[in-house]
Amino acid sequence: MTMRKITVLALCLIAGVSLATGPSYASAASKEIVKKMMDAHGGYANWKKKKTFSYDNIMFSESLPRTPFWVSKATIDKKTRKVYMDWPIHKSSMTYDGETAWSVDWKIGNPPKFEALFFYYFLNLPWITQDDNVNLSEAEKIKHDAWDNEVYVIDMTFKEKPAVGKTAKDNYKLYIDSETFMLVGYEYSIGYGHMLDLFGFPKDKDLFGPMFRINYAFTEVDGLLYPNLMRTSSQDQSQIYGYHSVINYSFDVPFDENRLQRPSNAVVDISSDKRK
Repeated sequence: MTMRKITVLALCLIAGVSLATGPSYASAASKEIVKKMMDAHGGYANWKKKKTFSYDNIMFSESLPRTPFWVSKATIDKKTRKVYMDWPIHKSSMTYDGETAWSVDWKIGNPPKFEALFFYYFLNLPWITQDDNVNLSEAEKIKHDAWDNEVYVIDMTFKEKPAVGKTAKDNYKLYIDSETFMLVGYEYSIGYGHMLDLFGFPKDKDLFGPMFRINYAFTEVDGLLYPNLMRTSSQDQSQIYGYHSVINYSFDVPFDENRLQRPSNAVVDISSDKRK
């Protein structure tokens, strides 16, 4: 073999390593269950080809200080995960352009960076398992009092910070129905420093949670199944924190690039995932 061929082969091998994508699985069995979950929700290939994602999220919670309802209308470019969002009740808006998040007349306690992809991850969890920096644990089959059927439990963690408003410490516990393989619920913990400071947690605490959410009902959107009724509670379900109805799902709303132009009255979000 000539030196030129050796060099080309070496470059190809290096490229093969650097271009390797997808999650890390604890076992083949875990990988098979995650695949069945994605198939139950309409398949990864179908989800992957979608360009944009939009939805309206309606939340009711008696713990909200001013109004028990939060309503947000979001549109996300799935490839870049740029996002813009309107909050009609609060008459607020926010945008994340891939580098900077800003808002106009922001009246939400949570910072725009945190809100940008917060629910995008929840709603797309079956497919976000395939992101490059995801770790997926062994699957454990258990009986949980929230559901009649047994469920598979898989821990989802990150090798590094996955997106704006997220941290490497964020994690999810997926609950997958053992018969239908639908994602019927999950727990989540967040490590965004600004939020921990906002809640007044001790400085040695680096996670908020876990919170427990049940997906009660699903709706079909262009061949994919998405949750449209959810309940959020404490891990032991003794405290109910809120109810969600997600409506007007669409993959057909064009992403308005004009929304990425920062207006003169915008306020840039300088919140940090690090604690003060």
